[in-house]
Amino acid sequence: MNWSDLQIVDTAARARSLSGAARMLGLSQPQLSRRLRQIEETIGARLFERTPQGLRPTPAGSRLIPLAEDMREAADAVLRVLPDLASSSMGVVRLSVDEVRGKFLTDHIAALTNALDGIEVEIISAHMHADHARRETEIQIRSCLPDSETLIVRRLGQMAYTVYGSREYAAAHPEAFTDSRFSSCNWIGLVQTRLWYPEIDQWLSPRLEQRAAIRVNTMTAAMDAAAGGAGLAVLPAFMADPHPGLVRVMDPVEALLSVENLVVHRDVLREPAVRKTVDVIAGLYRTARPELSGSGRAARAA
Repeated sequence: MNWSDLQIVDTAARARSLSGAARMLGLSQPQLSRRLRQIEETIGARLFERTPQGLRPTPAGSRLIPLAEDMREAADAVLRVLPDLASSSMGVVRLSVDEVRGKFLTDHIAALTNALDGIEVEIISAHMHADHARRETEIQIRSCLPDSETLIVRRLGQMAYTVYGSREYAAAHPEAFTDSRFSSCNWIGLVQTRLWYPEIDQWLSPRLEQRAAIRVNTMTAAMDAAAGGAGLAVLPAFMADPHPGLVRVMDPVEALLSVENLVVHRDVLREPAVRKTVDVIAGLYRTARPELSGSGRAARAA
């Protein structure tokens, strides 16, 4: 069992509810429930009873929870002394992003690094919410808003998603360009065990009249599968529009329009390097607004 597992146990014990713990960790309630169930299966014992009044620790949970709390307190103690150990000025800024936001940053890496001359940037790929209070990251880009008064949120813009297929598949299946695409075409869906993009699954699954031909858990895998001819996939416009093997078969889906937020801890924002990085990222999003909205480079077939 690693600290990530113990953090889930500790947070669930403090929140006393799955929904509360999910908000604290930046997860959806189904994601947290699955993670907690996997932890219980790994150790071979139930840690919480799910009651109408919330989560109640079992005897096994009562033994493990204090140990998880001790680890959290020890980690917090380490973080409190880190500012005294660091130099007077930060030279490294960590960015916590999922694969989609990471792709956007690496697509513009030259502009980012040139503007941050003298500041080293670490791009950390993670789908789980990073704990800013424990200095797991300096900056995070995410679509949902954090539930903390110590965090500052800067809205960067919006990201559009729409449906794509390979040029060969679209040519062989003209129904991909019509509303019958949901009943007549193969689709690339999302797996349920590690559902990183629940909003896409919630939009797509009720519309499909047959099972997805294949399921994946990342946008990169979905894009590769679509380009390989497996069927249609919901993808970020900025990722799929430039792909030479893909064609857009419908307009951006308004229900999937994602608000991009930059999240930073109030204390960390005092660092000049962090402030500069925040401003540079905001500038990149402003410049890339057309491609992020899906209006910059049309990929729709004639």
